[in-house]
Amino acid sequence: MFRLTNGIAFLKELTAKLDKRPELALLWSLLWMFMMLSLKFDGMFFVVLLLILFLALDLTTAYLFGDVRPERKQLIRFVCVSLLSLSWRGMPFIFRALSQIPIPIAIQNAIFDHRRQFILIVVCCFFGMIWLFCSVSDETVGVFFSKKIKSKRLFLRILLLETEFIFWSAFLFAIGYWLCGHLLGNVQFLWEILILMLKWILLIMYQMACFQLCFGNRSFDSRVSKISGSVAICFLIAAVVQLIFVKNSLVPNLQSDFKIVAHRGSDGNNGVPNTVPTLKDSKKKLSPDYSELDVRQTVDGRFVVIHDAMLANSSGKEREVNNLSLGDLIEHKVKESGHAAYLSGYSQYLEAAHQIKQPLITEIKTDEHDNYDLAAEFCHLYADSMIDHGDMVHSMDYRIIANVKKSEKRLKCGYVLPFEIFSMPKGAIDFYSIEYLTMNRSFIKAAHDQKKKVYVWTVNNKLDCLRACAIGADGVITDNGSKLKRFLKTATKADFSLGCFINSYATLK
Repeated sequence: MFRLTNGIAFLKELTAKLDKRPELALLWSLLWMFMMLSLKFDGMFFVVLLLILFLALDLTTAYLFGDVRPERKQLIRFVCVSLLSLSWRGMPFIFRALSQIPIPIAIQNAIFDHRRQFILIVVCCFFGMIWLFCSVSDETVGVFFSKKIKSKRLFLRILLLETEFIFWSAFLFAIGYWLCGHLLGNVQFLWEILILMLKWILLIMYQMACFQLCFGNRSFDSRVSKISGSVAICFLIAAVVQLIFVKNSLVPNLQSDFKIVAHRGSDGNNGVPNTVPTLKDSKKKLSPDYSELDVRQTVDGRFVVIHDAMLANSSGKEREVNNLSLGDLIEHKVKESGHAAYLSGYSQYLEAAHQIKQPLITEIKTDEHDNYDLAAEFCHLYADSMIDHGDMVHSMDYRIIANVKKSEKRLKCGYVLPFEIFSMPKGAIDFYSIEYLTMNRSFIKAAHDQKKKVYVWTVNNKLDCLRACAIGADGVITDNGSKLKRFLKTATKADFSLGCFINSYATLK
């Protein structure tokens, strides 16, 4: 709370200075207004525009507190400091920029395969940015910053500031979510708008607190000055634009035909996933729009329904699935959560699904030991039957999807995204399966513009289902299909508005 009050004191003195310079007040509020407008659009142009506006806003703020007119070198240093000062608070801006960068699919898959190391690198970069920020700030003195800065102490203060920001952001979301769940109608809608606007105000406060540190952590005049009419009008215009942006982000974009996809063919704990008995039981209880399953290639070129690449035998020793024949695998009994069932060959599973008229989405799992003609062999064995019964296929290996589409153009193919951070992959894709943590409106809208559907995995609770449905996804892949199906039947407009609120608070999309 200490850093937040410093930011408030800084903002008060900034307001007092703007009161004496109405033209800068107009510039400051216009910059903020255009920042809000740029958030409404996608594309690298608007990401760059947002960054330029943010820097201009910081430069205007620093100019009001500067002692003399800065030199070019000092301006360059300040721009660096301004960018580095974002740190954790700048994550939404960073994600918006990354979502416009065309990263090769192979790199995206490599990041997902080594996600723990990737997260560690991101955390190290976060601390590195703060350290670099403190070092650069230490050199940028005399004009924008105080000469009293000591980089070591500043580093600890910035860490405290970022920690406070994360805490108050989480606290604000928790309070907002709790109250939204107990309010109805227009009251809930107004409260959601208020919380999202407070989120932006919180970001401003902590950006000001960061400036306060850079100006030598000196105390500012906390007396509230009288604000002129022109300054008040400028800030009011900026607030109205921000209000419009926030209000639009809370409008649900529901799809009329929302699908429930049974993850690995299961519905709750009704059997061993990826087995025929579970498939049939889920059909009776849930009757999902699709039943999703995983297949891997065996050593004899056939396909077995299984998720993991390793299989433990009765003695507990693990062996690779692709080193075993289909005959050996279907004799293996799998136990999970009090249930037991034999593994199935894909032909057996496909036949059982077609007998009970259950459409399938088959995920093809791969590793480095698979045959180079895996996709062609799969299409040769199963494509005609799958097409006749409306089945689809997807995979996290884009090469497989491209080769399946090359072998059989009629078979609908989807690409499984481990996360939606970078730009949308392009190619022979009919639909996308995206991970629920990084789902956002921009990606779904872009996919729909290309006439491609989007399914979200793995959604097992009401909140994630609300969020997916509210921002326009075409369906969810879930382990709790019956539970979510019942919930969606009774969901109200207020519930979907809450889903939009959760999405808007988590992202800027």
